[in-house]
Formats: sequence, C-alpha cells, structure tokens
Amino acid sequence: MSEKMVLTLEITERTVLEYLQQFPEGSRCEKALDALKVGVIAIQSASPSLDTRVVEEKFRQVEEDINGAISDFKEEIRTKLEQYFKAEGGSVPLCLERYFGENGSLARAMEEYFDMEKGRLSEVLKRQVGPESFLGRQMDPSNREGLIARVESVVEEIIKESSRQVLGAFSLDDENSSLSRLKRSIREELERFDKKASEQYASILALLEREKGRMEEAQRGTAKGRDFEDALYERLAQLARKLGDWSENVSGSKGLVAYEKVGDYVVCLGEDSAAPGKVLVFEAKKASGYNLKKIKDELDRAKKNRGADIGIFVFCKGYEPPEVGDFYRMGSDFVVTVDEEALASERSVIFLEAAYRIARAMVATKVREEEKKAIDESYIRSEMENIVKALERASDILTKVSTIRNSADAIEKNVDKLQESIRRHVENIQSHLPH
Repeated sequence: MSEKMVLTLEITERTVLEYLQQFPEGSRCEKALDALKVGVIAIQSASPSLDTRVVEEKFRQVEEDINGAISDFKEEIRTKLEQYFKAEGGSVPLCLERYFGENGSLARAMEEYFDMEKGRLSEVLKRQVGPESFLGRQMDPSNREGLIARVESVVEEIIKESSRQVLGAFSLDDENSSLSRLKRSIREELERFDKKASEQYASILALLEREKGRMEEAQRGTAKGRDFEDALYERLAQLARKLGDWSENVSGSKGLVAYEKVGDYVVCLGEDSAAPGKVLVFEAKKASGYNLKKIKDELDRAKKNRGADIGIFVFCKGYEPPEVGDFYRMGSDFVVTVDEEALASERSVIFLEAAYRIARAMVATKVREEEKKAIDESYIRSEMENIVKALERASDILTKVSTIRNSADAIEKNVDKLQESIRRHVENIQSHLPH
C-alpha cells in the first residue's frame, strides 16, 4: 500500500468553500486535509447512513486541540512580555532608567552642557556676550566710545540733514523748491483749464443756438400742417424711390379685410429687386399706451389687411414703450422710432431706413428659399447680426445727442458712419442673393 498520494482538487461545494475561505490562503491546504480526515473517519464509521455523532466527536476533538494550542501560545506570549516589560525588574524599564533616568547618562550629559551655573554653554555665552565681553562693552549705554553712542551720533546727523532738506522743499522763498514748482504748475494748469472751459462754453452756446434754430424750423414746419404721419410718409417715399420700389399712403382706406383700415403705408418691391411684387406694410403711431402684445396684434392685422409679408411699426420718438427702445425685431417684423425733429430738419432716420432695408433683404431671402436657389444662410445671418449691433450703437449715440449737444458734430459723423455701415451690410446681403 502506497504511503503518499498527491491530489489536485477543484472544489465547488458551497459548504466546503465557505469553510475553507475563513482561513488564510497559506493554511487552507492543511485545513482541507483535516476536513478530509474527519470526512473519511465519518464515512468509515457510517453504516448504511452516516453517523453524525462520530463526526461531531471528531470536530470537538479538533476544536479542543486548537483551543489548547491557542492557550499555550497566549501563555508563552504573556510570560515573554512580562519578562521584558515588568515594572520591577523588566529588561525594558531597566534599560530606559539607565539611559533616560534621573541619574542616567543623558541627564548627566544635558547637565554638563546646559546647566545654568556650571554648563559649558553658559560659560561660552558669558565669554562672548556677557558684560565683560567685547560685545557687552560695545552695547553699554554709559560707554561713550561704544556702538550705541556712535549710532546715536550718526542718526542725529542724518535727521538734521533730512530736516534741512524737507524744510527747503516746502519753502516759498526758494523758486526751485518743490512747493514753489507745485504752485507754478497748479497756476498754469488752472489757466489752461480756464481757457479750455471758455472755449467749450462758447462751443456749447453755438450748438444750442443751432439746435434752437432747428427746433424753431421744426415748429414752423408743423405749424404749416406737416404732422408726424405725413412727414413720415414723405421720408418713406423718398427711400422707396431711391431703392426703385413703389410706395402708397393708404391711411384711412379699406384693405383686403372687410371694414378694416389698419396699415398706414405699403411699399411694393420694384422689378429690379430680388423679390419684385412683394409688399411691406408700415404702421405709424404718435401715441402712448402700447405694449408688445398690442403691437404684434396690430401688425398681424395690418399684414393681413394689406397682403404684406413683413410689417414695420414706427413710433414717434418719445412715445415708444420702454421694452422696445429705438430698434426692436419681433420675429420677421420690426418696431422702430423716428425723431420728429429729424423729419423736419432732413436729418437721417437711421432706424426706419435700416428696418426697411433689412425687411427687403429678408423677403428676398424667403423668395430664394422657396425657389430652392442656393443661399449662404450663415453669411446673411452674420450680416444681419452686424446690422443689429450697429443699430444698438446708433441708439446709444442718439440718446446721448438728445441729452447734451456739446459734441453734436462728432456724434452726427459717427451716426453717418454707422448708417453707411448698415447700408453696406444690407447691400452685401442683396448682392449675395442669387439673381
């Protein structure tokens, strides 16, 4: 019969796996062998069925052996620890006392070097910085040849010299002193400021006189019967002729919807445009009490009544609701303002012209899309954004013009430049549309 057998086992039985997994990996083979022995004894002791009492007895025997070994180990550890760490006579306390105790070697070394009376460090300090040392004699205040006395003398001389320089800088008797130079500088600056203020005051008076003349001219024009709506249509008709479009003042006349008269002016795009025959409708208001919903409803009615593709709502400057400002886009429609004084004085109506030109370009774009012709939408959108940004800057500039006119000429030049920029962007859109 063989004395040794080598087995390689693959265990899948859940009970056996749970039992072996509770032990460290290095001891699992030994524990598996013990379990195998117990199992063999149990099988050999079984009759037709397994005698569980024999198995239980073997497990108890194994448990007692393990508990005995653990007890022996604990006792051995306790004895060893007591031998090393026992308060009286232990190896560790004796060693610590020999080196760190009251009479230990460390205490003696510290006393030798750091004792206040006899320590080596104390003797060194006395020789180097004590009262009888060179440094001590130099720092003695009563020693007139010492360091403190010499420092006091040098500082006193520096203070005296600095005081003379400071007093000289603030002396008005010396023309080259700092205070004298400051006085001259302030006087010269005040003279320049006074001259500049006089020039500015004269300029403001001249501008106010010109503005007064414009207002009187506007009043004379109004007195002759040129109200806002008529003056606005005249300016719109000029723009339409310039662009080759056909315009009509239909205010008060019926339109496509029965008994409906909404929609003051219509503009029909000319044959030379990118969308001939398309209609724009304009609604003019010199009245307050409007909000965005009311504006949108009236524009929708006007477009339906006049058969228009895009509507433009024009407020007399000062009557517009605060949420729209001078230029506001509402979907495909627009809300703008026109200064009544600008109509009377033939000044530019930048927001009306911009809305008119953008509306023409939008109608043309829509027509080309319906005809399935190639259009660079991103380019057109970019140009539209440029126009809106320019109009925002123009609105801010015109607001400042109405507040103060001290730089009216420069501001009007900027407005003209912005207007030209808007025209250029709109022309870019029109030229980009395929014919």
